[in-house]
Order: sequence, then structure tokens, then C-alpha cells
Amino acid sequence: MDSSMNAGPVYALNARDFKKMILGANLFFQREKEALNALNVFPVPDGDTGTNMSMTLHAAINDSIAYEGESIGELSEIVASKALMGARGNSGVILSQLLRGIARGLKEKDCITPAELSKAFQYGVVYAYRAVSKPVEGTILTVAREMARGIRAAARKGECLHGSLEEAIKHGKETVARTREMLPALKEANVVDAGGLGLLLFFEGCLFALKNSVSDMLGQKPDDSLYPEDSSYSNENLAAITPAEITSLEYPYCTEALIKSETGIFSGLKEQLQPLGDSLLVVTDKNHAKIHIHTRLPGQILETAQAFGSLHDIKIENMLDQVNRPDLQAASQPSAFVKSDPVPGTGLIAISFGEGFREIFLNLGAERVVFGGQTMNPKVEDLLTAIELLPQEEVIVLPNNKNIILVASQAADLSDKKVRVIETRTLPEGIAALLSFNHDQPLEDNYDLMSERVASVKSGAVTFATRDALINGIPVKKDDYLGLAGETACCSGKNLAETAFKLAITLLEDGADIITIFYGAQVGASEASALAELIREINPEVEIELHYGGQPIYNYIFSVE
Repeated sequence: MDSSMNAGPVYALNARDFKKMILGANLFFQREKEALNALNVFPVPDGDTGTNMSMTLHAAINDSIAYEGESIGELSEIVASKALMGARGNSGVILSQLLRGIARGLKEKDCITPAELSKAFQYGVVYAYRAVSKPVEGTILTVAREMARGIRAAARKGECLHGSLEEAIKHGKETVARTREMLPALKEANVVDAGGLGLLLFFEGCLFALKNSVSDMLGQKPDDSLYPEDSSYSNENLAAITPAEITSLEYPYCTEALIKSETGIFSGLKEQLQPLGDSLLVVTDKNHAKIHIHTRLPGQILETAQAFGSLHDIKIENMLDQVNRPDLQAASQPSAFVKSDPVPGTGLIAISFGEGFREIFLNLGAERVVFGGQTMNPKVEDLLTAIELLPQEEVIVLPNNKNIILVASQAADLSDKKVRVIETRTLPEGIAALLSFNHDQPLEDNYDLMSERVASVKSGAVTFATRDALINGIPVKKDDYLGLAGETACCSGKNLAETAFKLAITLLEDGADIITIFYGAQVGASEASALAELIREINPEVEIELHYGGQPIYNYIFSVE
């Protein structure tokens, strides 16, 4: 039965209901992703949980809209497969694995009871836990497990579908609130786990979609009790959302481009693009800007972008065509890659953020550099494509960001090649690993040597604070510079040079032979040279190397060996 036509409780769930649930969850995510992004432990501009989970789910929406069959099993498999290929960041991968497990539990079913949904959710939790090598309590995994217990208890009591989901959400809210006490970092920052809250948001969207019409969903605001006091719900996009969009995909053109500008001035670019679509990402990198947007006006997007500089690497895809045309759909699958004859040796792929870092990785021997990093994690499909296009059958991947490791691992699992992921969490770790890389050595020998080299590097970075906070006893004010030694905040201040100097001295306290300074897109060469001279005066015995990294967000990145 179609739940939208029945005001009473739903006792069975069919494919049409499941489609509506996924659309409702997507709508909630699109509206609330920035509130999730704001739930950062560190008040730095890299909170991307909301964006990653939203874009992961959005990747599954296009095919689910086009599905006209009657099998909930078939539809759930489509949703899971597309979510996996579009998964971004750790939270996105875990969400995709949860959907994959649910699809496993719904296999070959036309409709299901609450008890069957409960069993499918149990599969989802198992798949999600398997995706993480070292599960941590107080994260999205904990919330998923407790929500599964809630829906199972409700189903055993004979609750209808609505009642079962309500019980799962009740358990989820209680668990999300407790995450603040489960992890010290969350408690200190006084925030709940963003991934766990994202999962709760997913199920709230599903339940609301079952109970209401699409038009009713447009004005609904989720429970705000778990968000920070200073967070606000943005309804800016609601004016552009209509019931027609939910069922016909109003923004069908995925449009991407690289803008090159001699002036490097991109002020106002994001604001001009914002009204022209959704899923907008704009990342500036000195004289370059990377844009990504879903729109119905790709020509207007390119015309707007061209006012800021010359256009390169233009890519426009009609997402509905990919759904409706089997030839295009097949071309997006890994098996459809046109492969050249394999060559001996080991290939290497690095994920990098910044023009200077990209050149460094290529010059040190990486065959391919995939664009990505803080605030813009690549999706599984991006890395899988890079892996498949390498001529070597053995490949090493350097994620260079802790939030890309799971994505890289999923891409490695999907490839028929022999792929190893070295868990580099910073760009300096990736560079250190690459210094031990030898194309002609066997994969495992490279893996061992490179992993050993990573352990010898300490990393630091200077960025700016996005809110007032107290971290490790250090008071931080919004817009202050913040020095991070690894993942530990160690200093802050209003002067960039002073904060960077304090961080460098802290990193050198335990002794070092070399400190490498990578200065970002917003730092001038003379300013970086002056910092290097200050460090040299205090530590004349330490060798200092200075390189342009070109990274956004982080003014300086340090590598100490």
C-alpha cells in the first residue's frame, strides 16, 4: 500500500514507501547539513560531516527517483550501490555501508514488515562496524547500534512500522545526547557527535516522509534540542524546493569547472552561484577555484564563472540521462573502464589539496593526484576511477587526510587490482611516505617501507577559529589563529606570524633535524621567509626547508623529522 494515501498506521513497507523515505531523508539533510557541519570538536573550518553525508545520500537519489518497479529489494540495492560510489568522508562511507547492509536484509523482497525491517537494520549495523578497523564508542556506530536495538524491541512488541521507527528515533536521541559524555573531546567542546546526529536526522526524515505528503515536508523542522545553542536552521533553499523537484530532479546537471585567474580574486563567486542550484562547493586555491554545483542552468553557471577567469576541466553531466540510459549507466561502472595493457611495477595515487602540494607529489613520483582534502573530500568513485586508469596492476593510495582513509579503503575493495592504502593523515605524512617509494619494488615492500617512514614524521598546522572555544585549557576567540600540533591545539593568537612561530617551537621541543614549512594560498613568500628566519635564530642547528603548498584554510603546514 502507499502510505501517502493511508492516514492509519503502516504495517508493511513497499518500494514506493521506501522511495519516499529516502527522499524525505535527503530533504532533511539538504536543509540541515550546515548545522551538522558546525558540530566541530575543534573550531576550525573543516567541519564537513553534514556535507559528506548529504552528498553521499544525494548520490543515491537520482536512480531511486527513476525506479518504477515494485520490489523494495531491488530499490534498496540501487540506493546502496549508488550511495557507496558517491560516499564521501568517514561518515559518508559508514552511511553507505549501513544502506548496503539494509539492502542485504531486504534482498528479493517486494514489501516488508517491521520485524523484517528490524532484521535488515541489524545487517546494516554489522556492515557499518565492519567498515571501521577500530570502532570507537560515542560515534555514529554507537548511535546506529542503539537505534537498531530500539527498532528490534518495538518490532518484538508488535509495534507497527511508525511505532518501530519512533522507538528507534527515541533510542537515537538518547544515545546522541550521551555521546557528549562518551568522548572527552566532545565533552570539552560541548557538542554531540555530528555523524550520530546525522544518522538520527536520516531516520527523522524517513519517518516524517512516511507520515506526511511531500508538500508537508517542506515546512518541517527537525528536533533542535541536540544542536548547539548558537546554531540556526537555514531555510534559504526551501524557496527553491517544490514537490516537483522531489519527484523529477529540478537540478539535473552536475556541473564542474576549474577557474584560473591572474588576480586570484574570487570574492563574490559563491554568492553569485548560490541561487543557481544546490550541492554547491567552491574551493579557492591561490589563482584557482574549483566549483561543483547541481543546476538546471549549466550555461549560466559557466558564464558566471568565466567572469572570474579562464575556464578549464569543464564537466557537465545530465544525471537523469545516467539513470535512464543503460549505456551511460554502464559506463559509470568500474567494469566499463577502458584499460591499457598492464605494466610492471607499483603505481601510486595521492590525494592533495593545494597547487604547490600537487606539484610536489607529482615531482616525487605520484602518477595521479586526486583533488581533495579538508572541506572537500573526494568520493569513492573518484578514487576508484584513478585506480582503474593506472596502467599498473598494483597500486598504493595515500589519503593524506584522516577523513579520506575509509573512502580510499572502499575504493581499494571495489577494484580488481591489488591495492594497499597507507593511512597517511596529513600531507606531510604523505610526502614522507612518498620519499620511500620505488616504482620498481614489489607492492608489499613499498608498503612496509613507506608505513615505517610515516611514523617518523610530526605534523602541525595553523588555521583560524570559527567560534569561541576553550580547547586543552587554551581560550580561543572566533577568527583567532589556532596552532595544531597533530590533532592537539597548542596555541592561539590574533597575529599569524606569532602563532605560527609558537607552533613551530613547540614541534621542535623534542628535537629534530629538519623542519619543512609549507605556506598556504593566503601567505606571501616574503612573509613565509621571515617566519623561517625567526625559527632559524632560535634553532640554528635545525635545517629549514620552505615550500609553497598553496593550500586553502591552513596558512601554514609544518613537517618535522
